[in-house]
Amino acid sequence: MHKRFKSLQEYHDFDPEIAFRKYEGDYFRVGLLSEMSSDVTFTATNRNGLVVDLSGTLQHLTRMDGTLDEAPTERGDVCLLPPGIEVQLAWTVKDEGQQNITLEFDSAAFSAYHPEFDKDKYALGHLVPSHYTQRPVLANLATMLSREVDPNERRGRLFAESTMRLLTLEIAFSHWSVAMPPPEAEGGVDPRVKRAIDFIETTFSDDISLTDIGQASGLSLTQLTTRFQKHTGATPYSYVIDRRLRHAVKLLSTTNMPIAQVAIDTGFSDQPHLTRAFRARLQKTPKQFRQHSWVD
Repeated sequence: MHKRFKSLQEYHDFDPEIAFRKYEGDYFRVGLLSEMSSDVTFTATNRNGLVVDLSGTLQHLTRMDGTLDEAPTERGDVCLLPPGIEVQLAWTVKDEGQQNITLEFDSAAFSAYHPEFDKDKYALGHLVPSHYTQRPVLANLATMLSREVDPNERRGRLFAESTMRLLTLEIAFSHWSVAMPPPEAEGGVDPRVKRAIDFIETTFSDDISLTDIGQASGLSLTQLTTRFQKHTGATPYSYVIDRRLRHAVKLLSTTNMPIAQVAIDTGFSDQPHLTRAFRARLQKTPKQFRQHSWVD
């Protein structure tokens, strides 16, 4: 049966067919999840998500950000789920059940655990989406953090926050996309990626699709996603959302334009769409951002 939830958190808290034990910190929540074969869609995940597979699967499907992966997962594989996009996961378990470590965290964790970071730079960035693959550092740190779920293994708040600091540091340097200037078409950079970026820069406020970007660049959809992410650190979809958000931030900070109009002028379908993107990336609404920017 196909199930739909708004977020990982809603799935964990309200699906009666799973077992979920959790530990919550100020900016994160880690949990141990037990579940059977299933097919689940998270329609608009509202926090950064990291899932460590502890069992492996016989069959698996992950669909997100315009890409599809159908390779079975192995024990220790890690999946990265950025906020604000629809994600479908479908799997068949190997044994009696599927065991996962799940971690949800806010972007505000960067400024909390790493005050030396450029706060605005990381707030406007996002987790780079990734299908299940071996990421030993993330898996090991998430496993350490998951001990806090069990009262008999718990090491306390200081340990949890120290582990979370290490984990967010690894994510920041290896799995986080921040606003980056377009790459120069030299030194081995594929000029077709540059054409894709130029197309986005001139049309980001329009209702463009991955197919449109691919046609403008001369790349197939598979090549586009792979090569674009290699050179920019973001998928085409994420880059478009980032570009729209940066323009929205500028309009909200420098004009009195109604928020609904800002949404339309920056390529979002309506004000609620813009608000969801703001909450996912900046943990505040456009109205709250505007009020804060004017106070500053």
